[in-house]
Amino acid sequence: MKRKVSLSTTVTLILLSMALTVSLTMLLSMRHFNNELQQVSDRQAEYEHIHNVDSIVRKYYPNLDEALLREGISQGFIDGLGDPYAVYYNPNRYAVERLRMTGSAKDTGITLAMDAEGRVVIGRVQSKSSAGKAGVKEGDVVEKVDGTPVAEIPLNELHALMSAEKVLLTVQQEGETQAFTLNSVEYEVDSVQSATLGTIGYIRIYAFYDNTPAQFRTALATLQEQGVTGLIFDLRNNAGGSQKAVQEVLDSIMPLGTYGRMTDVRGKETMLSTAVSNQVNVSTATLINSGTAGEAEFFAGVLQEASLTTAVGQTTAGKAKYQEYFALDADNSGIKLTVGEFGLLKSGSWEGKGIQPVVPAELPPEQAGIFGLLKPEDDAQVKAAVDFISKSDLPQMNEPEPPTTDGTTEGNGTTEPADSTTGEGDTTKGEDKTTEKTTEKTEKK
Repeated sequence: MKRKVSLSTTVTLILLSMALTVSLTMLLSMRHFNNELQQVSDRQAEYEHIHNVDSIVRKYYPNLDEALLREGISQGFIDGLGDPYAVYYNPNRYAVERLRMTGSAKDTGITLAMDAEGRVVIGRVQSKSSAGKAGVKEGDVVEKVDGTPVAEIPLNELHALMSAEKVLLTVQQEGETQAFTLNSVEYEVDSVQSATLGTIGYIRIYAFYDNTPAQFRTALATLQEQGVTGLIFDLRNNAGGSQKAVQEVLDSIMPLGTYGRMTDVRGKETMLSTAVSNQVNVSTATLINSGTAGEAEFFAGVLQEASLTTAVGQTTAGKAKYQEYFALDADNSGIKLTVGEFGLLKSGSWEGKGIQPVVPAELPPEQAGIFGLLKPEDDAQVKAAVDFISKSDLPQMNEPEPPTTDGTTEGNGTTEPADSTTGEGDTTKGEDKTTEKTTEKTEKK
């Protein structure tokens, strides 16, 4: 038998429900307000503390360098975050960093190294730089810089001189003394280099800059036209770079489907996928070491998890978090902050753990000390990768997952990151590392 509910009872229940809703809303609002109030109070205390320090200091240091003081305060703020990947860049360094992440540089185009005999030699020459165009060659023994013997110049000063506006470099080249007058000019960096080792193609990716995808596609197409039977991707000492760049490179070699994820600091997850299949159907190996970090680890992890490559070498750095650059308009300085974390589809984040090689391989001591001078054909780890591919059949590819259609992807199946970076040559804290923020969207066997 059904009971009839009176109108007064119904109205009472509705009012109680409304009262409960209002009470809960008020409670949540009060908590939010109290939290905001606490943050404002904490900030006020910080500002008062800084003002207190400033007022005392200025009594005894009347002629402060305001620009230097501002840099110190900014650096202290970043240090106080407790984030090993966060970096403050003064205006000069930020200009260099922004240029670097586009895949360009402004210097003489030379990287110095020490050979097995302890001599200062040319480790790497950028082909489009003044040194590359002048005829400086890798392996040249440096004798003098601006007329001063290298033995009389500290090594850190030698490196700095390679970025000077003009430098006179005297070297021993093929048994003869050669002198080159080099200028610091802007040029496009070779972030990808390739070679053939017999029938196996070799691609070295130094970093994931804005120009890396185009250079990678060119190198890959050239090797494929030559009919290589296998590929080696060398990511050793690649500290990462742009998230957009690594995604574009993966698009060049991945089958159709979802391959990874990015989760921002607010917990929003974006699935990464390819819109078309560009799967490479030859056996591949990917060289990694402790200097492989960030976007480079993502590259290796994605390919290995999809059974599209086998990692050879040593455990990577364990940096899955990614960063973005933000300009400080007041003085054209900048900061780099962690804004999210990469994840693999099956194993998730590798932060603090690294990517493990399936085929462990180390450089012998006599090669480890001259890593920057090794030719691929002489490199013990490269030989281990060649041996592995030579003994492998074509890979058995996994069935790729379908692209995401939940509205979180755009274009090639990703939400484009805001030019976040970290990469080769970044000697600042956090390495790594990952272009200035311009959008809320955002590098087998």
